[in-house]
Amino acid sequence: MSFMTERYFQMLETHKLYERVSDENALRTFVEHHVICVWSYSFLLRNIYQELVSVIHPLNSQGQKEAIRLISEIILDEEVEEQHDGSLMSHMEVYMEAMQDLGADLGPIVTFFDMQDAGADWQDALEAAEFSPAITEYARCIGSFFKRPLHERAAILFYEGEPYIPDQFLSKLGLLSSKHRTHRLLDYFERHIEGLKRPGFSAAGRLVEIFCGDSDAFNEAAEKAAECAMKARIEFWNQVGLEIKTPDQTPDRKGLRLITNAV
Repeated sequence: MSFMTERYFQMLETHKLYERVSDENALRTFVEHHVICVWSYSFLLRNIYQELVSVIHPLNSQGQKEAIRLISEIILDEEVEEQHDGSLMSHMEVYMEAMQDLGADLGPIVTFFDMQDAGADWQDALEAAEFSPAITEYARCIGSFFKRPLHERAAILFYEGEPYIPDQFLSKLGLLSSKHRTHRLLDYFERHIEGLKRPGFSAAGRLVEIFCGDSDAFNEAAEKAAECAMKARIEFWNQVGLEIKTPDQTPDRKGLRLITNAV
C-alpha cells in the first residue's frame, strides 16, 4: 500500500458510519445506499472477466492463465454460488433478498436493473433510477474506471471488495433486529467479505500483482486508482452517515466532513 492508500484504508476501517447504524431504521438506510457498492463490485468483476476470457487461447502465458483461473473462481463465488437449499444465486440477489427482509426500499435498484435489461446502458439507467445524489455520484466515480487498463480495474476490484469493513460491525448487525430479518444480510457479508478475507491469500490482490508485473508505472497507476476509489468511498460513507437519523443520535457533521482537500 502507498501512504495514502493505507491512510484511507484506516479511515474506512474506523469510520463513524458503523456506529451510526444503531437500529433497524438506520440499517435500512445503510443497505439502501450500500447496494450500489454491491453492484459496482459485481459489474467491475464481470467487466474484467469478460475481457480476460475473450483472449483465451492455448498459448496464453502462465500469468494470463493464472489471471483467467483467478477471475473465474471469483465469478463462480460471486455470481453463481450454491445456496443452502441447492439453488444458485448471485451475491447481488442475496443482498436484495436481505433488503426485502428488512423492509428497505428496492424501487431504485430494481428500476436500475430493469432498464439495463431493456437495453439501456448503466449510465442512463443510473440517471433514471432516482437514486440519491450521493449514490449517483459514487457510482459515476467507480464507473469512470470501467474502461481503464486491467491493472487499475483490478486494484479497484480489490478495495471494492470492502476488506476494510470491521468484524465488529458485522457482529453488530445481528443485534439490530430479529434473527429472521437480518440473517440474509449476515449471510451476504459472510459469503462476500469474509470470503475475501481468507488468511494468507487474496485472489483480487494477486490479480493486481499479475497485471502490474515489474512495471513501476503500472504499480503507481494501480495505487492512484485505488486511492481514488477509497477516497470516493470515504466521501460516500460520510454522506450515508448524514442520511441516518436515529432516535438517540444526531449526525456529527464535524466528524463526517468531506475530505475533498485530503489529496
